[in-house]
Amino acid sequence: MSQSDNTFSTRLKLARKMAGMSLQDLSDVLVNKVTKQALSKYEQGEMNPSTEVLLSIARALKVKPDYFLKKKTLELGQIQFRRRADLSKKEEESIIERVRDYTERYMELEEILNVQSEFVNPLNGFEIREKTDVENAAIKLRKEWNLGDDPIPNISEMLELKGIKVIQIDDVEALDGLAVLTSSRIPIVVVNKQFKSIERIRFTIIHELAHLLLNLAILNGNSKMEEEWCHYFSTCFLIPSHMLHQMIGGDKRNYIDIKELIKIKEYYGISIRATLHRLRTLEIITDNYYRRWMVYMSKKYGAKDEPGEYKGEESTKGFDLLIARGLSEGIISLSKAAALCNIDINYLRKEYVSVI
Repeated sequence: MSQSDNTFSTRLKLARKMAGMSLQDLSDVLVNKVTKQALSKYEQGEMNPSTEVLLSIARALKVKPDYFLKKKTLELGQIQFRRRADLSKKEEESIIERVRDYTERYMELEEILNVQSEFVNPLNGFEIREKTDVENAAIKLRKEWNLGDDPIPNISEMLELKGIKVIQIDDVEALDGLAVLTSSRIPIVVVNKQFKSIERIRFTIIHELAHLLLNLAILNGNSKMEEEWCHYFSTCFLIPSHMLHQMIGGDKRNYIDIKELIKIKEYYGISIRATLHRLRTLEIITDNYYRRWMVYMSKKYGAKDEPGEYKGEESTKGFDLLIARGLSEGIISLSKAAALCNIDINYLRKEYVSVI
């Protein structure tokens, strides 16, 4: 590796951030085999490690040695986070690099199998001037994607089929989700499923999708309003208004039984709280009745829990299916598949024993 080659230095810094480590943290994990100062020189491109040291660094950062040799680095656009104030800078950087790494591996796999497809935003050019236009956008998206009015069993899988990368994480409590476009205009949606019901996961995925698809320039960067309108898009997309009217049985309701709301939740995979908010927006129930419901839900079930359970699945399958296809058709070797998955080859051999 020549001194002028900055590939290793760039990739080392990205891998360290992905692991959530400082230079001192990495040196400590390496049990002082490499000093903090030496690691800094590696990242500055002033010095290169021996093969033995490189392998030790790869093990410590839990990446394959091939990771450091990739010359292409995926460029990400402006990232829109939904996070709590206690999300640390180190956690934020780790999430960004994990997203970058996963998407790079996914795109490399697609390139090998020749299945790349250009994403086209069905709402490109759709003008939004007021909140009612947000619902019209949700209706248009369902129509453009031929989804009809029925519940969507697995939103993550559906979005993958439309060319959208969906990443689920479960280890950073301070993050709800994020949305970002790559430099090649590939949309990425990340959702944190830790301690979240499947209904909240579904809602968050569509909320993040709204950030990518909707043109909300009319709001002039008002982040609070953007969040509110993306929330609204999510409920409108999950259950069309006319279907909600049909299930609730009327234009105005003075009383609603909890069993009715549970039925809607279990059929459409939308939370009771989100449904009640939508009923208020549609003026099916009054503001006062909505507030009474919120007080009741909080006292009866707590801040987040509620009765009923959606039985659908919410999982990503696209990457694993492509790996299985590549192995079964002999397009990729077992060692290459392990590198793409960033897992041990012996584990992969057990997982895909039926296709090897």
